[in-house]
Parts: sequence; C-alpha cells; structure tokens
Amino acid sequence: MRTYSAPGGNDGFLARIGATANAALKALQTARMLSTLSNMNDHQLAQIGISRSDIPEYAAKLMANE
Repeated sequence: MRTYSAPGGNDGFLARIGATANAALKALQTARMLSTLSNMNDHQLAQIGISRSDIPEYAAKLMANE
C-alpha cells in the first residue's frame, strides 16, 4: 500500500513549530540577557569592557555566538 504525503504536510508543519519555538526561546534568552546586563552597575559593566549604551549590541553579539 502506498501512502500519499501532501506538499507542506506534517513535516512542514512540525518544522514551522520548531522554528517558532526556537525563535521564542531565543527572544526569551535575549530579554534575560538584556535584563541581567541592565541590572549591573557601571563599574561591573566597565569590568567586562562595555558601557550602558553598549548593552543591546553586546547582548546581540553574545546571542549570535550561541
């Protein structure tokens, strides 16, 4: 017996769910990173080599390396 798989069937659906879940997880991790860095004082930020205005770019750079 031969089975028929419609184009964009379950495999495409599951891939979209996985991609959506992955994007949501990355957004959550980025928000947490921004929050953590924003809660650091200026001295702590200087110790890791960034200033307060560098936080968004620094967080994006860290997340890109994940």
